[in-house]
Amino acid sequence: MEKNLNSQARITINEGSSRSGKTYNLMMMFVVKMLQEKCLITIVRKTLPSVRATAYRDFLDILDKAGLYNPSNHNKTELNYKLGQSEIEFISVDDFNKIKGRKRDYLFCNEANELSKDEFTQLALRTTKQIFLDYNPSHSVFHWIETDIKTREDVLLIHSTYKDNPFLEDEVVREIERLKNTDENLWRIYGLGLMGISKARVYSDWELVDEMPENYHNKFYGLDFGFNHPNALTEVREQDDEFYLDEKIYLSGQTIEKLIEKMDELGIDKKAYIYADSAYPAYIKQIRDAGYNCQPADKGKNSVKQGIDLIKSKKIYLTKRSINIQKENRSYNYKVDANGNVDDTEPVKFKDDAMDSIRYAIYSEKNKRFIGII
Repeated sequence: MEKNLNSQARITINEGSSRSGKTYNLMMMFVVKMLQEKCLITIVRKTLPSVRATAYRDFLDILDKAGLYNPSNHNKTELNYKLGQSEIEFISVDDFNKIKGRKRDYLFCNEANELSKDEFTQLALRTTKQIFLDYNPSHSVFHWIETDIKTREDVLLIHSTYKDNPFLEDEVVREIERLKNTDENLWRIYGLGLMGISKARVYSDWELVDEMPENYHNKFYGLDFGFNHPNALTEVREQDDEFYLDEKIYLSGQTIEKLIEKMDELGIDKKAYIYADSAYPAYIKQIRDAGYNCQPADKGKNSVKQGIDLIKSKKIYLTKRSINIQKENRSYNYKVDANGNVDDTEPVKFKDDAMDSIRYAIYSEKNKRFIGII
């Protein structure tokens, strides 16, 4: 936090690995600034669900732990909070009018590499003091941050890794460090906080939509089980051979009983097929006994590659609120060896719970139809 607080640069870049505490430290710094001076601070991210789940949540957590939270100062509808004579607002670039709205003293672009150059420019032109960025450096050397921002003279670069976060759980540390032996590219990005050496992404960015379609001819789900890893349940709606995805559950530390309770609470359709990881037949039976149409996913020989190839051949839409699916998709890579050769037979097993659930759903549903025709 001190490096950011003491920065005199027009633009301060926080670049680093996964779970290095970049966002949380910046939000602590902004709390200090609000107490020290009268200022308006804008926190922005690509979509509103994303900013709610990251910087906004961290800010409220910091206030609560510091004994500073006062509900009368909190506008939950507008995502604004007043502290002393200062105000902080949380917005997304979805709302173009807010981007081109009032001036602010400080700007923080959370996961700045998600923004376009024009979106950043519109925000920067209305910022009178300082701009802060954070991201994992997984973007191309031709990204606007590399070509237009890092080359400026008024920029301070702060680099951090997961080792700079003393509060990180041991299991998460082990998960990150497993990448040393599985994928050099992901290890550079998520372990060392450096730019990746190659591009081996499995899927391109899917088109974001506000809501799932009301008119569709098929609905089904994919479910990947976990405990230390998340239970990931994804809803799929099919419309004219195009697929719409919506994140329904993405939670760790859940027993199968808690998972079923959550499904009940969300009103998951009990008639629709739920294609679940077939490695857990007892879990599938429990869910089926609870009244859901839960079936084992097709995980036969070459099903991973065939499932991925099938999804690549389709037009995919993803709801903006599906922030964990968006995160997983950006890091869902094929294995890359030390010479930069890509093995496209199977992706790296890292942050792929939602990706697996999507593949289970679409591949199993298509396979079911094909077998039915035969």
